[in-house]
Amino acid sequence: MEKINQLELKRKIMHILLGIITLFLLIYKIITPLIIFITLTIGIFVSLLSLKIRIPLISWFLDNFERKKDKNTLPGRGIIFAVTGSLLALQLFDLNIALASIIILVFADPISHLVGKAFGKTKSPLNKTKNIEGHIAGAIISSLMAMFFVSPILAISGAIIAMLFESIVIEVQKIPLDDNLIIPLAAGTAMFLITKFLI
Repeated sequence: MEKINQLELKRKIMHILLGIITLFLLIYKIITPLIIFITLTIGIFVSLLSLKIRIPLISWFLDNFERKKDKNTLPGRGIIFAVTGSLLALQLFDLNIALASIIILVFADPISHLVGKAFGKTKSPLNKTKNIEGHIAGAIISSLMAMFFVSPILAISGAIIAMLFESIVIEVQKIPLDDNLIIPLAAGTAMFLITKFLI
């Protein structure tokens, strides 16, 4: 059993909390894809600006939740890619599939990381830094949550595919894509294809 890094624990809790809040705001139509896009644009600008100057509230979040390697490249990288992945899911898929994809993102990544670190013993054949136990836990919990929006077969399929893609390092121009971008798109695509061709 490996000890969970305190920074990573805080990051994963924040990931889940922000994700749940976003889902409620989407479900109750308090925010729209346009508002998310505007927020994303402002977020990217603030991220780039924070490389040059310290912005009081933003700097506190970066000091307490950001990995050191991301502070000097793209501060807030995880949330920027999570918002981008969620926005793309909302634009590409029916609302229920998009919401299921987002909730899979909210739970699959943090649960797989925390369970993998705490209880993982079997390394994934696709990625030696990840554990199969974490992937299984992430798939189970996120599929149960996705069942609030889609049928069990779609939820389970989306979660399994998301965990599969989460363990693969996908690169564009030798730059690895963030799993916060990949997870909702992989889950949503799997659920979309099943509804289109199998159900």
